[in-house]
Amino acid sequence: MKVFYISIIFLIGSIGFSTNLAFGHGLGGETHPPVSLDGRDVTLSIDISPSVFDKDDPERYITVNLSESKNQSVVEHVTFALEMTKDGEQIFRRIFHDDFGNLIIKVINDGSDEIKVKGDKSPAIDAWMKTATEPVTMTGNIFDSGGLYEYKVEILTADSDFNFLDKRLELIGAISLAEHNTYDVLDSEQNTRQMNIISYFDTINDFEFNSDKIAFSMPFDWNQDFEQLSVVHQEVQISEEFSEFLHTKYEASVNGIQLKDTDVTIDDYSVDGRTVHIVLNQKGLKEIREEAMQESTSQMFFELGPSTDAGLPLESVTPDMRYRVYLSWEPEIIKAGEDITLFLQTNELFTDKSNKNIEYEVEMSFDGNQIYKEHISGSVNSKTADEIHFNFPPENIGTVTLNMFDIEGNSLSDVSFLVVVKPSKNALFPIKLESMSESNPNGGLYTVDLTWFPNELELGESEFIMTFYDKDTGLTVGDVSYDFVLIQNGTEIHRKSGIANGGGTFENFVFVEKEAGDVTIRIEKIAGTDEYVEITVNVVPEFDLLVLLVLGVAFVIIVILGKTGKKLPLYRNYLESIIE
Repeated sequence: MKVFYISIIFLIGSIGFSTNLAFGHGLGGETHPPVSLDGRDVTLSIDISPSVFDKDDPERYITVNLSESKNQSVVEHVTFALEMTKDGEQIFRRIFHDDFGNLIIKVINDGSDEIKVKGDKSPAIDAWMKTATEPVTMTGNIFDSGGLYEYKVEILTADSDFNFLDKRLELIGAISLAEHNTYDVLDSEQNTRQMNIISYFDTINDFEFNSDKIAFSMPFDWNQDFEQLSVVHQEVQISEEFSEFLHTKYEASVNGIQLKDTDVTIDDYSVDGRTVHIVLNQKGLKEIREEAMQESTSQMFFELGPSTDAGLPLESVTPDMRYRVYLSWEPEIIKAGEDITLFLQTNELFTDKSNKNIEYEVEMSFDGNQIYKEHISGSVNSKTADEIHFNFPPENIGTVTLNMFDIEGNSLSDVSFLVVVKPSKNALFPIKLESMSESNPNGGLYTVDLTWFPNELELGESEFIMTFYDKDTGLTVGDVSYDFVLIQNGTEIHRKSGIANGGGTFENFVFVEKEAGDVTIRIEKIAGTDEYVEITVNVVPEFDLLVLLVLGVAFVIIVILGKTGKKLPLYRNYLESIIE
């Protein structure tokens, strides 16, 4: 798992000092601006940890701290009245005390309707406080979901257990407990893919996936005072396997209003896969409020889908914040079997140095296996990008991870990008596959040339032509036994044993509607060994008019020749001339 990091800047409005202060929505926690307490400035902070809701983890901690703003020393003997509500309903209101002004409450969500508190009692007031060995513990149905939790903290005593304030100091705000939702969606080939949405503001509802666009909603009061609000942040995580939804640029809208490019950013470093961040700050929310309220005054309706722009270059910053790296390529759509040029441009942050030489490593991997690695002597802070020329083989169709690391020998200077390789419209045949061995990690002894007709597989009859070679000599291998296997969704849909006389042979198979989508071709038990080759192909689900006509003619010819006892390999002789 890659290192997870994210920076969020909270925009804090100007708030006057008073005895009743309202603040904004914090992610997991909030620190209030300084307020006056008996002639000195003090700061209150409140925190919920962990800050991401997990239904399988019932335990959380609430921390409330009161300290002097000038030197950060704690205010002692503080009594807090803490009230927490969600969706307008009170969850609890209790009085707590801590001699060192740093109250810690252990919260266990046991689903019970009754809120119970365990701890010692303050000698001055009926307030809960920690024991000699344990923090104050609360049980009940407290944090049962992610979303926005509103709180009110009242300071009753300070500096002494018996020093009751003449006028209570009240501080009001809200904390967002991030909600992590996982959704199963079907891609265009009816494969199940997972998509995650983490909401750092409130609960996600009404998730939908349609073709290449997702939609969801979230409660949001458009009439609220935006001066008390920081940011609205949604995080959409897309797995590496979901290659058809991995775009170089995305467009997002809220209540039908298209957001600015700066509101939607791509992050390939945070998790395994691609993360798309939708972040609306206070200014952006104000700009769209009037138009958004025409759709709803109480909801945000999000849509996210691919942009019509190429979205290049991709951009990433190293974890040590030393370099910013840009990745682009030509042509813009990468297809297997076609020459591609990758451009890496590196800028060193916080320096005014001009172009200089730089050393780094680049590797590309597919399905966890390295397919490219090179030590590059390039440049930094240059207008000219470093170039990598590559041709992705057909077996690498899908998501490829490109890692750039050890920049100038720094172990923390690395970035990661996801690149999607699409199948070539006109596949280059034959496809050369090197055999693998389950018992020999160094590889097998054979190569297999594989060609299929039609080149774009579809429903109906297809032919697979195979030629077996000795890997060392390059010569064909005579009378090779093999098993020809077709696998879909982990289940065999066809298996046939055969012998390639003179090293070459062919197998036919008729695909039916339920077999449309990804199919793995596996040729195994080569020459009676445990060696095999395999490749995943796509079977198109629908016929077009030309294919129907061709298959109609093919059927007639097959019937005629069947009566004469002759064999007819597909796309040979008669059919070949028909298509041409």
